[in-house]
Amino acid sequence: MYLEKRLLVRDFLIEPVPQIDLTEFALHGEEILDQHILSVIPALREKNIAVVDASGTVTGLLILERVAEHLVDFIRETEAALTAVLGVTDDVICMIDSQENVTGWNRKAELLYGIKCQDILGRSIHDFFTNLVVTRVCREDREVYAEYHQPRQDTHVLINSVPIRRDGRVIGGVSAEKDVTEVIQLNRALSRASYQVKCLKEAIQKNEIKRVDPFAKLYGHHPRLKAIMDVARRAAPTDATVLIRGESGTGKEVLARAIHEASDRAGKPFVVINCGAIPAELFESEIFGYEQGAFTGAGPRGKPGLLEMANEGTVFLDEIGELPPNLQVKLLRVLQERVFYRVGGSRPVSVNIRIIAATNRQLEEMVSGGEFREDLYYRLNVISVEMPPLRERRSDIPELLYRFLQEYCQLYGKEISKVEPGVVAALLSYSWPGNVRELKNTVERMVVLAENEVITERDLPKYLREHALGFAAARESPPDLTVAAKETEKEIILKALKEAGGNRTVTARLLGVPRSTLYYKMNRLGILGAKKPLRKN
Repeated sequence: MYLEKRLLVRDFLIEPVPQIDLTEFALHGEEILDQHILSVIPALREKNIAVVDASGTVTGLLILERVAEHLVDFIRETEAALTAVLGVTDDVICMIDSQENVTGWNRKAELLYGIKCQDILGRSIHDFFTNLVVTRVCREDREVYAEYHQPRQDTHVLINSVPIRRDGRVIGGVSAEKDVTEVIQLNRALSRASYQVKCLKEAIQKNEIKRVDPFAKLYGHHPRLKAIMDVARRAAPTDATVLIRGESGTGKEVLARAIHEASDRAGKPFVVINCGAIPAELFESEIFGYEQGAFTGAGPRGKPGLLEMANEGTVFLDEIGELPPNLQVKLLRVLQERVFYRVGGSRPVSVNIRIIAATNRQLEEMVSGGEFREDLYYRLNVISVEMPPLRERRSDIPELLYRFLQEYCQLYGKEISKVEPGVVAALLSYSWPGNVRELKNTVERMVVLAENEVITERDLPKYLREHALGFAAARESPPDLTVAAKETEKEIILKALKEAGGNRTVTARLLGVPRSTLYYKMNRLGILGAKKPLRKN
């Protein structure tokens, strides 16, 4: 039970009245105080109760009329609290009783399904829906979490549903549904626009589009990702040190490269140093380099270190939390003075570098525990951003899916035209402990193993295939997404026009279509102004 009020007998006691006539009361010891009030109601119907202590002194009274008033107040308060909960949540909430009649229906449910409370409350839920999860969990007495469901032809949800139990008996059920219709529709729209995306990507790779946004490689439109990119854009033109936090696989190195490419150091070296992968005994020679004869096995001409190789560019210190304490002080001096000595050398080496660091560990806790130098932490933590895990930006999964799909189709020479809805739903409901990297590897696997032009649930890895067992309903014909496809097509053309500086000939070449086709599409989509009629070719 997650509610504070337990309704114990002690909560219903009233003070004893002086000169009370105990013959009107049944006497009970104090052991009754921790019993549930409902357990003593039958006794109260026979006779009011007086609670006495070990010495026989009356410590409190239970009077049926006062208990009934208290219970009525509790029921009203509980009803008010339940109404507030139903109104404040962003999920669709539906409750049914043992007869499968609707007993709860919140405002979000009204908005999603267009059914008012007064029209559905008290009526059988089967008058409005079929193939329901909430009725199934009641009948089977089991719980369901994050299951894909399609209650209507044009609606897609992820649903949590549990039975309502009392004394071990199912007396109803409740379901909470998260509307994912928009991301499913986006999945369809992206599929239909795959050709245009492919052409634009090829054009970017061939450097035919100028002023490419380095942050475009960070796929997704989630508000948290956009906020991170906004901070990164403002930090990029400076030489301020950036600390990127986040779980493994969230795209920390991709963000670091974008910051480098958006800075004045673009075109200069971007050197990655994995602090956890270089053995401690080799760290100094790899990072700082060495002079000839510095140690046994050293080359006759010496060797520049990674910091020298990054001069005038950017150094990306990945897994900075794994750096041994004895090496942290040496790195600190480089950050402070941009000067170091090669191993075995006596001549100082100066470098002009920008530092970007990344970690998946809690550096603050490491500082408190003496595992990480406090002064190094403050040197690194000038501008700090945290990449969100994929499970916290699930709305980006359809876009990531189709971006990676196009990449691996080109790599392996395959033509994938469609992804089954059950596959998308399984990807949406999975927690992705490996984040974007795990999703990318999963897409590569599916492309390699796909036997035809459609990726089905059979192509999912075994652990993901289990998530797809309940997705059969998603295989029904998808809703018409003509409008969404047109909007996507319009957005792509406008973006190409902007990149081409308004030159329609260049735009047509970037999109890989004849100029006449571009003019036709611009006219159909309302991009051409009224004063610029469609010209014939």
